[in-house]
This record gives sequence, structure tokens and C-alpha cells, in this order.
Amino acid sequence: MEKVSLENKKKAKNHFYYINNVIEAVSSLDFFSMKDTIKQAIDVGVPVIEIIKKGILKGLAESGEMGLILAAEALEGEILCIDEETRRSLAKARNYSGKVVIGTIEGDIHNLGKNILIALMKSYGMDIIDLGIDVKPVKFEEAARMPDVKVIGISYLLSSGEPFIKRAVSLLKNGELANKVKVILGGAAVSPEIAEETKADAYAKDALEGVDIIDKWLRN
Repeated sequence: MEKVSLENKKKAKNHFYYINNVIEAVSSLDFFSMKDTIKQAIDVGVPVIEIIKKGILKGLAESGEMGLILAAEALEGEILCIDEETRRSLAKARNYSGKVVIGTIEGDIHNLGKNILIALMKSYGMDIIDLGIDVKPVKFEEAARMPDVKVIGISYLLSSGEPFIKRAVSLLKNGELANKVKVILGGAAVSPEIAEETKADAYAKDALEGVDIIDKWLRN
């Protein structure tokens, strides 16, 4: 028992070292250092969610929005290195079933929050289809009809996208698709009230909350 405790302490100390390196890289806006430190942290087994919560988010206190943009690019680059065999292994360990479709709604070309969520979902082993940006409502409907699609994630940061959001959710939550897919909304222009009004299944205030919600859905 004591040996296990010592091993856990050593592991925590090791994680703390790599997390601190991430914090310094993000706060200094050094993109290449971010890539290196994030890769090192992942390689030694630091969970991606811990890298984001304890490393990137703390570094952002000093670097601001530019730090977030660079860190998201660095993080995504490392997560995309996960091969299909590893992804399947992660998915099996979490007892996942189904695919996740995600995209930014028509009229909106922002993809930062979407890409951070994708990076997180990949680190969990989720099977993802990225529709990209400026996605028409009917494209979400078409994707929902694909085999094994279980979750549709729609992002939007501009309030002008609200009519398109309402149209997209209406297509997904009525008729034959109503019980096939879960719909989650996220982004700066989203609110719990909009999610409730459109009858979306969930609203996520950020990528961390979003991945937790989707994780539960894919396990059922």
C-alpha cells in the first residue's frame, strides 16, 4: 500500500513538472515551446484534460486570447497524431458507441472553440466527423442520417447565426431524426435559454463541459 502511495506521489510530481512547462510556454506565447511541452506531457501520460485545466488555462491568465489561439493549434496538432488503432483502444476502454458530428453554423467562420473540443474528443478516443465552418443547417441533417452518428455538435459565436441554429435543431429534433441523435450547442453566442427554446439536448459553456456531456452520451 505504501509502495503504491509513493508511486502515485512520484507520478503527481512528474506531471506537475510537465504542467509547469506548459504554463510557461503558453504565458510566453512561444508556439514551438507549446508544441514541445504539450507533446512531452502527453508522452509521459499526463491526461489532456489536465494539460488544459492546469496548464493551458493558467498560462492564459498572462497571455490572453493570442495564447489561446496558439495553444489550441499546438494541442490540436499533437492530438491529431493519435492513430486509429490507439483511438479504437481508447474508445473500447470507455465503452463508446457511435460517432460525433461537429461544425460551426452557417454565417460563422470561427473554429477555435470547435477545434479545442475536437482535440479533447480525440484524446478520449471519440470517432469524429468535422464538417468545418459556415455549415448550412441541411448539412447537419444529412450528417445525422449517416450510420452510427449519435451526437451532433453545433458551434456559433455570432448572434446573427441564431436563425440558422434554430433551423438546424428543428431539422434534427423533429420527424424521424428526433430520437436518433443528441444535439449539443456551444460557443460565445449560445445560452441555456437558446438551447431550451430550440429543444437542443444540451448547452455547453466551454469545451471541457462539452466533452463531459458527450462522453456520457456515447457510453449509453
